[in-house]
Amino acid sequence: MRVADLFKLAWDNLRRNQTRSVLTVIGVLIGVAALMTLLAYGSGLQQNAQREFNALELYNTLRVTSNRIPALTGPGRVAMQVADTASMTGQVALTDSLVHEIEKIDGVLAAYPEDNFPGKLRANGREIVINAEAIPMEFQQIDLYRPKYGNFFDQPDQAGVLISPSMAKRLGFETPESAVGQPVEIITAAFNMSKMQNLAQMFGGGLNALPMGQHSYDATVSGIIKDDQQPLTGFTRALVPVQYAQSLDKISFFSTLDLLFRNAETLDGYQAVRVQLKDASTLPEVRQEIEKMGVYATSFREQFDRLEQLFLIMDLALGIIGFIAMIVATIGIANTVMMNVRERYREIGVMMAVGGDAKDLQRLFVIESATLGALGGIAGLIFGGLIVIGLDAAVNMYLDSLGVPPITVFSTSAAMMAVIFVGAVLISLLAGVFPARRAARIEPAEALRST
Repeated sequence: MRVADLFKLAWDNLRRNQTRSVLTVIGVLIGVAALMTLLAYGSGLQQNAQREFNALELYNTLRVTSNRIPALTGPGRVAMQVADTASMTGQVALTDSLVHEIEKIDGVLAAYPEDNFPGKLRANGREIVINAEAIPMEFQQIDLYRPKYGNFFDQPDQAGVLISPSMAKRLGFETPESAVGQPVEIITAAFNMSKMQNLAQMFGGGLNALPMGQHSYDATVSGIIKDDQQPLTGFTRALVPVQYAQSLDKISFFSTLDLLFRNAETLDGYQAVRVQLKDASTLPEVRQEIEKMGVYATSFREQFDRLEQLFLIMDLALGIIGFIAMIVATIGIANTVMMNVRERYREIGVMMAVGGDAKDLQRLFVIESATLGALGGIAGLIFGGLIVIGLDAAVNMYLDSLGVPPITVFSTSAAMMAVIFVGAVLISLLAGVFPARRAARIEPAEALRST
């Protein structure tokens, strides 16, 4: 039998049971749409992280510490590393003199103490949470740090702050440019030493007795930075000069790992130093020169590689969840084809009795299952595309209300959709193999005697 005839016969058979066929296609549609949406979400997160990483020029950044921050490989490993870190001796302190020596290395744009701290920004009777970051004066050479409105800092100890347009909007300024030169308050969290001296009060008084306090400092909005390339970090990231940040009473840390692995008796000097390179190609040489000074240099590129591994694991987990939905749809296809075989038992017997080929009969039911998978795959891609577009639009409408530039939360590609479609068809083919083989083994005489 010709292939065209097999496809025509398969189509006629599916139309004969329209309700069952439609319900089966809907099952495949849901599975394909779910798989596409989940994979698009994972891809979107990865692309946004990559874009922010590039925009902040972290490929050109090294982080210098007195000791190596260990990787977390398990509770036992963490406990051992904490003990080892606390007992280390002979470490090189990260002092101003060392920072100046690092700055002299060929290829270094700036070396400065790392100073990131959580806080709040207050203006016009409003408060927003910020993640403040201290930056050196050399950063005015980097395009990302050149304000869109206003100016970069005039002095390293200037009581100024660079904020994003979304921050200006949330602080109640009519336009981003109108925020330039306006007074704001920087509110920092700090340890309350009087409470720390009374441990009994701290543990007996609940959350209200925690050894925490806050300080308020007057500052001025120096400029509005461009956040079209970094919409996510621009939502909470505020920039202040290095020396001004050092004058503030605050709790400063880069991550929870810093707090975990800091020694009980710290060295005189900074907890960490950032090194900004002029060009990423000089990173290996600069890193080697820095480590000759007896300190450790970590590349942010390595940290992003670990992040990519986490994204891979997340994509795998999301893919498995979507694949489960596809398996459920596959069971529906197998059930539909099996029912078609049972209902056409006598018809199959007639075909076999008049000389029909068992292989043609087997191909017929495989084509039916593949057709169901193809129809469900196409419909699922269309439906999944509508879901992705709708969710993206909804998220960006909300972000727009906050003044945040649009982002792509769900990212799809032609290759992704092609793989999903081919996968749906292949799984559907496999679902039809068993019913097709069963139909090919039917004895004509037995089928003709059945009612």
